[in-house]
Amino acid sequence: MARPFIDCRFTFAYFSLRMKISHLLEYSAFLTIAFSVQLLPLRLVRTIGGWLGETVFNLVGYRREITLENLRNAFPEKSSAELIEIATMTFRSMGVTFFEIVWTPNLTREKLLEEVHFENAAGVREIQAKGKGIVLLTGHVGNWEWFAHSVGVSTGIPLHVIAKGQANPFVDRFINRLRTKFGNKVVPMALSVRETLRALNGGELVGIVGDQSAARESVWVDFFGRKVPTHQGPAVFSLKTGAPIIIGFSVRQPGGNYISDYRVVPMDGLNGYTQENVKELTQRHVQIMEEIIRRHPSQWMWTHRRWKHTEEDSVLETISQS
Repeated sequence: MARPFIDCRFTFAYFSLRMKISHLLEYSAFLTIAFSVQLLPLRLVRTIGGWLGETVFNLVGYRREITLENLRNAFPEKSSAELIEIATMTFRSMGVTFFEIVWTPNLTREKLLEEVHFENAAGVREIQAKGKGIVLLTGHVGNWEWFAHSVGVSTGIPLHVIAKGQANPFVDRFINRLRTKFGNKVVPMALSVRETLRALNGGELVGIVGDQSAARESVWVDFFGRKVPTHQGPAVFSLKTGAPIIIGFSVRQPGGNYISDYRVVPMDGLNGYTQENVKELTQRHVQIMEEIIRRHPSQWMWTHRRWKHTEEDSVLETISQS
């Protein structure tokens, strides 16, 4: 029996239309939330965001088990009650951060510097004045978006922010407009290698959020006592251009505002670009990020599957395939 003929162009157009409508509906809901939040004072925004984040953890259960599993692996010495407390505070922090981000259109430069105090902006300018670019590496600690704004405004040196696109193109454009509000530039992931090398060789700052899971073929280093694949881009960029890596982070204070600072990743003994140096430099910056997270565990995004690939899993997979 002959199979019915299907016009592939019609099928593609049909699914594209469905996807566009779905994206528009999602975007409409997102805008409704965003504009409602922007009508509120910042103090109330933080209160509502924290309450909703805690509600999501306790009642909705979104990524609850992933979060608790990550915490159990990272802090085996802590009791269940302690881990649940950290997890609850993590969701509160995420709720506050999300609401702050969509409140960004209300920020002025003065308000930004009032809410995010960058401790050593002069130090960044001194490093940059030596003629090299800077790889500014950060993680999902506190409010990483406002941190990027504060660096550019405090130092007077705009960042080239490498950003992974959102699944919804309308939301993606909205978020990228927020990211460029104070002069920072967004570099799409697809153009990141060329643009990053150009910026660093030109003595500019490149911001990278580098604490998420990487593909199995990435460099493997220790993170909270377990070997995990880690993005090698920051180390490669640094070693190829001579640009130092600094780990920047913002920590939320009891009053809701942030204190931001950075640490320079040591380059001792790492002369030139080799795979061994890439691994060693990656381990050094990951170790610093781990130390920061250990000091402020409730402000890191434990919902991410950072240990999606582990050395133990890779060994078992190799054995099963042999």
